[in-house]
Amino acid sequence: MPGFPSPTIHTGPESDSGGVRPLSTQWLSDEWIAEARRFLSKAYGRVVSQDEAVEILMSFRRLTEVFLSGEEET
Repeated sequence: MPGFPSPTIHTGPESDSGGVRPLSTQWLSDEWIAEARRFLSKAYGRVVSQDEAVEILMSFRRLTEVFLSGEEET
């Protein structure tokens, strides 16, 4: 059903996508994601899932790319 996860997928706070990540996230090492989860969990005061950490890291990368492209234009 669109918009709802498959019933076989665990979606709790310890959710872990497991397996191979999409190519767009291959630059993220497992160690980097684990470190981000530790940092973000402490900052947010709750357990941050692997999927959340990956999403936050991807957003941070996009933001950084925007800033760097702006520097190149000036």
